[in-house]
Formats: sequence, structure tokens, C-alpha cells
Amino acid sequence: MRITIASIILIISATAIGAEDTPSHFDIPEQVLNNITKESRNKLQDIIAKAQHGDKASQTVMGLIYLNGLSESPSVKDINKAFYWLNLAAKQNYDEAEFYLGQIYHYGYDNTGPNYRIAIYWYEKAAEKGNEQAQINCANIYQFGPQEFQNINKAKYWLQKAVQKDNPIAHANLGIIGIQENKYAEAIPHLKIAAEKGQRLGQYNYGTLFFNGQGVPKDIRQAKYWFEKAATQNLPIAQITLGQIYAWGLDGNGINKEEALLWLNKAKAQGQFTDKQINAIISKKID
Repeated sequence: MRITIASIILIISATAIGAEDTPSHFDIPEQVLNNITKESRNKLQDIIAKAQHGDKASQTVMGLIYLNGLSESPSVKDINKAFYWLNLAAKQNYDEAEFYLGQIYHYGYDNTGPNYRIAIYWYEKAAEKGNEQAQINCANIYQFGPQEFQNINKAKYWLQKAVQKDNPIAHANLGIIGIQENKYAEAIPHLKIAAEKGQRLGQYNYGTLFFNGQGVPKDIRQAKYWFEKAATQNLPIAQITLGQIYAWGLDGNGINKEEALLWLNKAKAQGQFTDKQINAIISKKID
């Protein structure tokens, strides 16, 4: 029985929350200021003053404070005020504010789901200004998002923009596209760069090429090397794959159930595997 490993397709992006409304007032409550250090309070009051006078960077910081809260006073969260400040900065064509607005619509908040159309709108505004993370996130929607928004050519466009800055996630995702299109000569250099830069999906997918002999000579030793790199960064699919290699002796060193269980249980600890699935792998016989 010949074993092959399919390439993993996962979304890499940050998380955020959000909803739009206009707040009734926009300063930090006095009780919040009283709960933080004097140094933090002075910095915060300086940010507030600059934001109120139209400084777009300070307005964005205010938006993020209300979006995420303060470490010393998390209760300051207020999504309506977050939107107010981010929209003020975005009206000044500030790419950072546009990016964060894109994130909010991308991931939704509470009981409000994502709005991919508006997320793309804000991401592209920021991406056109060279915002690297907006380029990545916009490409993610086009590459991995709901079917109605998938557009591989647009995904490639934004990934290639990010690759110009040597972004490892962009390299990894362009490599995945190359694998999907069976264009291994295009996939290999991108995955190699991503893997060598420590990007775990790049490491895993680079390993699959060696495992399956796709575009490179089949080399289980090389495959295992990259799977281990990704697995040590807690990528569940890499941990499961290593578990299979050890459970079935695919590396030519014989069956090693102890090592197999080590990696399979790591995947289980992340909620990605069950005892039943582990037992199925351990008990399976490979000719």
C-alpha cells in the first residue's frame, strides 16, 4: 500500500472583533484612568489629546484601545467607540486603520458574523497602500474564504505583492497554490523559503513534496526533517503525520510506537485528534 500525504490548506491570519456604531462620547472614563499607572495615564492622555486634534495614528491607537482593552483595565472595551476612532483615521486614508477595520469585518464579533465583502473593501484599501498584513489577509479570503469570494488570481496578486517584501506566509500560500495547480517548479522555491524562514505551514508542505516525490526526488528523511520542524511549532497535521511515520515505520527505522504516541497525543491535546483515531493508526498494518 503506497502512502501519500495531501498538502494542508489552512488560513493564517490574526483575529479581531467588531461592530459599527457611533458612540456618544469618546474619552477614556475617569475611573479607568485612576486604575492605571501614572506613566500609562500620562501617555494615554497624550494620545487622547492628539487623537482629538486629528492625528490619525493616535486615532488608530484609540480604536485599538477600545477594541482590545488596556492590560491594566480591560473593562475599557467598547466596540462602538473603537469603530468611531478607526473610521476617523480611515477617512484620512490611514492604512493601519483600514487594516483593522478589515479585520473586524473579517472575523465579526459576539453574535455578529463576518462580512467578507466589507472586509475585502477595507483590506484592499490598505493593501493598495502597501500594508503587508492587509495584503496577506485579503489574499487569505480570496484563497481560503467562502466559495463566493474565492478568486485564485486575486489571491496570487496580493500574495505576490507580499512576497516582494519576502513575507514567509505569502511564500507558503503561493507554494500551496503551486501544489494545487500541480506546478511544482513554482511551488518548490516558495515553500523552501517559507520553510527556511520557520513558517510552519511552509515546512509541512515542503515536507509533503519530499514525502510524495512531487517535483523533487522522494526523500523520507528530508520529509521527516521538515515535518518535525512544523510539529515542534505545534502544527497538528504535522504531529499526526509524524505519528503515522513512526507508527508504520515509514522512515525505514522500524515501528516506534512510543514516538508515534508522543506526537499523536500532542495533536490530541490541541483538540485535533481522538483516542479512537490514535488507536486506529497504532493498530493499522502497512505492507
